[in-house]
Amino acid sequence: MSDIPSRNVPDGGTSIGAGRDADPEQGQRPRRRRRGLRIALVTVSFFVVLVGAVAVGGYAYVNHLASSIQRMPVSFTKLDTAAGGSSEYGGAMTVLITGKGIGPTGSMTVPENSTSGLIMLLHVDAKGYSGGVVSIPPQSLVRVPGHGRTELQNALKFGGPTLLVQTVENLTHVQINHYARIDFAHVDRVVNAMGGVNVTLPDVASSFGHVFHIGVNHLNGFQALAYARQTSLTQEGRVLRQQSLMRAVIRKIEFQHLLTNPLTMNRVLNALISMLTVDSNFTNSEIEHLAKEVRDLTGSTDYVTAPVHMRAGLVLLDRAISRQLWAAIRQDSISEFARRYPFTVTPAAPQ
Repeated sequence: MSDIPSRNVPDGGTSIGAGRDADPEQGQRPRRRRRGLRIALVTVSFFVVLVGAVAVGGYAYVNHLASSIQRMPVSFTKLDTAAGGSSEYGGAMTVLITGKGIGPTGSMTVPENSTSGLIMLLHVDAKGYSGGVVSIPPQSLVRVPGHGRTELQNALKFGGPTLLVQTVENLTHVQINHYARIDFAHVDRVVNAMGGVNVTLPDVASSFGHVFHIGVNHLNGFQALAYARQTSLTQEGRVLRQQSLMRAVIRKIEFQHLLTNPLTMNRVLNALISMLTVDSNFTNSEIEHLAKEVRDLTGSTDYVTAPVHMRAGLVLLDRAISRQLWAAIRQDSISEFARRYPFTVTPAAPQ
């Protein structure tokens, strides 16, 4: 059974929407505003933490940190705006984010060009006022150049990040400016660097020999990996656990002011850097600029998932609604899309 609640669709297929369940760690999910973007995803959180380092350590330190981020070659193609591609407002930035390090069964040993199930677009609008994060289910059946119709995640297996970028651009007609990959195999370093994190579970659960009790659980690095890798969850469930874990990480960084102590700051930032790889075209100045834009967002920030439905065992995108979602990215109107289609709002992690 899916961890994501379903909704009915006219053709009788089983639709897999992005559910409305409240985050058990937050009680309820308030309207996503400025703080929302800072507590949802590790890549976003890294940029925000990097901005914190600007204030504490200055440009030279931040430049050193950005230079320490691993790079990989990725090719990008400039889309033709006249043909309906790219962003309709110049100056917007879209980053394709994937995850690595947790396989389909919770395995930590995965091929280089594989995904943990995390495929999403981080979009900051042209004016730097608002943004959004759009998840695309990795099992969605799409056209992959040179390989016909197959699961979206197979693009990464067949041709690495470059083919995945091309596939997503062909699907959405959204210009992708950069690529980032999060390696969840190193999340234990981050958790240990900050002295552990808290997650809340409504029921007893067990994973890789560790038993989680009802209520607040304080996790060390090993336990955090077990929480994110629980094999009894679906792949979608593990992706949401990964996001939930990183929310816990960023909450602790923010609320306990871990960046005010230079020693703690250095440990945490270096641990975060070990999780991140970006495309070789992503310059240090661009990383710092994006970090500042994320920090300074004053408008709404929403997290949505492209709706899909099951048919004959295949995961199919809802074409009509997905076309509107892609257009919302190009038109800097993800917030309006989320209000119109609230069932697409990305749920919190299942427990």
